[in-house]
Amino acid sequence: MNTPALILVVDDEPDLELLIRQRFRRKIKDGELEFDFAINGEEALKKLETTNRHFDMVLTDINMPVMDGLTLLNRIKEQEGPYKAVVVSAYGDLENIRTAMNRGAFDFITKPIDFSDLELTILKTVNEVRLIRKGLEAHEQLETTIQEKERAELETDRARQSEKFKQQFLANMSHEIRTPMNSVVGLTYLLLKTPLNDQQFRYIDTIRKSSENLLVIINDILDVSKIEAGKMVFEKTAFVFSEMLDNLYQMMLIRANEKQLPLELKFSPDIPEVLIGDPVRLHQILINLVGNAIKFTETGKVSIAVAPVDISGDHCKIRFNITDTGIGVSPETVGVIFESFSQATSDTNRKFGGTGLGLTISKQLIDLQGGAIDLASEVGTGTTFSFWLPFRIGQLKDLPVRSSAPVKAHEQLSGISILLTEDNSFNQMVAIDTLNDLIPQVHIDVAENGAEALELITKKKYDLVLMDIQMPVMDGFEAVRRIRHEADPELRKLKIMAMTANVTRDEVDKCFESGVDEYIAKPFDPQDLLSKIQQLLLPKQ
Repeated sequence: MNTPALILVVDDEPDLELLIRQRFRRKIKDGELEFDFAINGEEALKKLETTNRHFDMVLTDINMPVMDGLTLLNRIKEQEGPYKAVVVSAYGDLENIRTAMNRGAFDFITKPIDFSDLELTILKTVNEVRLIRKGLEAHEQLETTIQEKERAELETDRARQSEKFKQQFLANMSHEIRTPMNSVVGLTYLLLKTPLNDQQFRYIDTIRKSSENLLVIINDILDVSKIEAGKMVFEKTAFVFSEMLDNLYQMMLIRANEKQLPLELKFSPDIPEVLIGDPVRLHQILINLVGNAIKFTETGKVSIAVAPVDISGDHCKIRFNITDTGIGVSPETVGVIFESFSQATSDTNRKFGGTGLGLTISKQLIDLQGGAIDLASEVGTGTTFSFWLPFRIGQLKDLPVRSSAPVKAHEQLSGISILLTEDNSFNQMVAIDTLNDLIPQVHIDVAENGAEALELITKKKYDLVLMDIQMPVMDGFEAVRRIRHEADPELRKLKIMAMTANVTRDEVDKCFESGVDEYIAKPFDPQDLLSKIQQLLLPKQ
């Protein structure tokens, strides 16, 4: 036994304590047994209530003054803990022994006491008590484990629910912000195509740039949400690396020219012509880093240097260095520069604007693809952001087949009939005017919800339905499902393009699951809209 078994002996005979200590002296010395004594039931109860340790066994006489053994047995039942009581009585006192057993006694011993029998009874009783205690402890541990598991599951459910609410909130906010932004961007595009004097053009162009900046912020917030939710998916697409880089350079050159900053591009000829990876996310990373370099540089220049750092088999690593002569980053800021919403100083935010999310997203996009990013900077001198990414090496045959639609393909769309399903009057105006500008003699009808759209397609033949998703009465998902499953077989073939202000991956997937042929995000680019309409309606060239 690890700890001595604690036994309470209750008897009014003065010689019994001496006899027991003498009989069990070796076991007491070896730490196997420990005895305590009381002369009646009342004293025994006090010891049971006040002793810090639990007694393993109570050995009690039946006939005692003040409180007899039978009364003590009743009171023991009220005590906490698994006590086992053994009663001692005269051999002929069977009635009291029977009563004691009915009141919960575990066993009995007759007088005069046979100490060999007592030793066996003590060992049997102690073993029984300790087995019970182990069972109770195991039960308590099981209960604790179950409770901890339930708490963990509850916390997990709460976390999932919180993430679900967060995603739903971001989806709703995306929709609520993008819906009016669609009107702003669309009407700005249309205004820029009208005759304007120089002052009007500057004002409208400023609105356009501000709208684009706001969209960047919205997209950054959605990207952070996707990364945190573990829903960021990377493509494995073959692309011509030099073309992607040249497109980026031409885009960034416009920004650099606005600040009269030279923008240099140094491109190693050793980089394979075709790479396989995610060109969209690479483009996003470079736009963030090069855009920041231009933003924070007033004089000097910005340069982009690209070279392979390792080529083995069909894999390679490409390093990108973006160097500027801008404001630089202080040593204490370097450690937090990649944290969300971090910028060098509050003055930086006031002067240059932005959320500070671009670097956070860039680092996470690089890390998630197995790359790495670091920076070297000196305040007042400039900064170099350096990162590398792994790619597979592809062949020209791996490139996706490009559409060879003629330049004037929009003329082939002349006279098509489109049903625009949109509940927002401003967005109706944007879509109608944009379509009229893009497609000669286009015919457009408007439905303000899915139910109206279902009614109209049964009365008139349309070439295309542009379907908003979030609408009253019947949303776009339900309308598309009904067209695909309940409408006339001919109507089931109707081309449907979803127009959604919610561009989360879940929303886009849900669009395609409902049965749409294509989707376009609001605010939409007019040329992107025209291109997608051509792909849906014109025969493949």
